[in-house]
Amino acid sequence: MVASSHQVMGITWGIGAITLYNMFDVIPDKMFATVLFFAAVVIGSLIPDIDTPKSKLGGPFERWGFMLVVCLVGVEILTPGLNQAVQFLLMILSPLLFVFSGHRKFTHSIAFIALMASYSYMLHIYLDIPLFYLAGFLTGVVSHLFGDFLTKMGIPILYPFSKRYYRFFLTFKTGSKTEQSITAALVVLNIIFLTRNVLG
Repeated sequence: MVASSHQVMGITWGIGAITLYNMFDVIPDKMFATVLFFAAVVIGSLIPDIDTPKSKLGGPFERWGFMLVVCLVGVEILTPGLNQAVQFLLMILSPLLFVFSGHRKFTHSIAFIALMASYSYMLHIYLDIPLFYLAGFLTGVVSHLFGDFLTKMGIPILYPFSKRYYRFFLTFKTGSKTEQSITAALVVLNIIFLTRNVLG
């Protein structure tokens, strides 16, 4: 799927998730919290494509993310054992090196979802970011993988343990008119749902 389709798919999943959360009264009362939730969903819906420099997030990540890891390794080599914070950062960032294995590989697998969930939990523990927003982020990540699961190429959901690509039995080509039609239909359905259940 292209970026705009992933964003729409993410918002659709976000609406579904926030509707589910509403049943358990875990949604903050303030409207701004809901806006932040959907912002997290949209970011999450784009994150798996950081493995390609052609994506909105991939270009900056390839330049700055790899540079950050190299700098941290340099600091650790030059001053071994001096900074425990550097060692901690290296430990949690090192799995991101799998990102550079190629497009639609590590970042389109269950292992990547697990890594993002681990990072989210650490953000909750160390930075006290509410789980509500982190759940939105993970919802976006999962929606991205689901969207690409519907394409002809599919996704290697079990990577790196298996390089086999899995896809839905009904698929479409990325960027095709079928994808555009599905995206347009989701936009209309989202508007109808929000109009009836939020504004109505």
